[in-house]
Amino acid sequence: MGSKPSTGRHESKPEHEEPSVQPQSKPTRTVGSGDTFSPHEVPEMSDKHDIKRLESVSNRDLMISYSHVDKEMMAKLRESLEKNGISVWVDVVGLGAGVDFLSKIGQAILEAKLFISLLSTSTVKSKYCQDEVALAYISQKAIFPVAIQSQEEIYAIMDTGMKLQLASLEWTFIDPENFDEGFKELLPKLKAELEDQEKEVNQGHQVKKRLKERQKKFKREVSLHLDPHLSESPNVYWNKFYKNKENVDLNQFAEDFLKYFKEDLNNVYPAEDQTWLIDNLKEEVAMSIDSDAKEITPKSLADFCTVDGEEQALWQRVTSYAQDMYAMKDVFAMDSTVRVDAIENLGKYQSASVINSLKDLLRNEDSNIRAVAAVSLAKTGNQDKSTINVLLKCLNDKDRLVRESGCLALGHMKAKRAVPKLLHLWRNDFISHVREAAQTALIQIGGEQVDKAMHITKVLAEEIRLLTEET
Repeated sequence: MGSKPSTGRHESKPEHEEPSVQPQSKPTRTVGSGDTFSPHEVPEMSDKHDIKRLESVSNRDLMISYSHVDKEMMAKLRESLEKNGISVWVDVVGLGAGVDFLSKIGQAILEAKLFISLLSTSTVKSKYCQDEVALAYISQKAIFPVAIQSQEEIYAIMDTGMKLQLASLEWTFIDPENFDEGFKELLPKLKAELEDQEKEVNQGHQVKKRLKERQKKFKREVSLHLDPHLSESPNVYWNKFYKNKENVDLNQFAEDFLKYFKEDLNNVYPAEDQTWLIDNLKEEVAMSIDSDAKEITPKSLADFCTVDGEEQALWQRVTSYAQDMYAMKDVFAMDSTVRVDAIENLGKYQSASVINSLKDLLRNEDSNIRAVAAVSLAKTGNQDKSTINVLLKCLNDKDRLVRESGCLALGHMKAKRAVPKLLHLWRNDFISHVREAAQTALIQIGGEQVDKAMHITKVLAEEIRLLTEET
């Protein structure tokens, strides 16, 4: 998955802001016709302690993501929530992207129990707001889209990735002219979710599992209203095109997929994104067979469409896959160092979205990203076949650091299937650090095959050394 270029932001400082409470100079963005502003402008506070209070990340029930244009609505929403016992965190100092996005806003998203995206046409134009929704999505937060304009107005200019991420969620509409009515609809939803999460934590259950089940239920309900061909199982799709065939060339599969779903793809994805999506889709489907597979089989297609033991329709699975891809693309469209730190942090999470996203990052054009993603993927503890396959592919990478990271990741996972390739690297790689990493991985994996191969190699190396000394 390729990364976007750096956005190249400028630095500025509002005249009314107190230096003692500003952690860094505030970035600005230009949106629309010459309107330059920070993403979240500082609301007027009674004193600096109010700002510090709102900067605190820990122990907050909810985070609000918003555009500074909607700061009055944000303040009204925040005040109403806190009056009803829901603690709120908002970015009131305009942290923007970069290190502070990940350390402050990112931390707030990860630690908050609920996430509100205050949606307007200004919100969906903001790269900052897109990043916040994307990070909340891949972190499997309980996301509540709250629209203060009509869905038609917002959808008309909404980024494809954001649209996909919010499509499977229930929206709440609040008319700024009739705030109380919309808030009365929103509040019970938030309180119910907080109560459910508290019960699950007390009982030791996983909140994220229930959220995923709720999302799956919504998708199933939506699929009932789709055109029949969008609800076709992978088996039905295969028999329509490749009946009695055991395998099909990946390029042929991609060509047929594009033709069959042409109108549907055009309705959702820009032309350039369709190429990007299909290229990644081909690799993802192939990974269930082998790291170097060039063909697709009925089983590999079915494996791709099976998530948490439940088979999805092909179109539905491609849509959910695209949601994850867009989310990662948004979150890591920052400078390389920041992305590396963020990806390393993802190793702590074991959600399917994060694991799939880390696999996708192993195809990133930045070798540092690929190397860190390999190690982070190993840290998730996931050891399914496609995970091993993408890591095996790292052993063929042209970058020595990626090969080294791939070795260490496979060793950490004790992946026995990797032994032949690790032995090859240990014996033949021209970089000593890669050979050492392969040896470390082999020792971690262990077993009779490894012991025998390593013993033979060492004996031969000693014989060669002795012959060299004699000459």
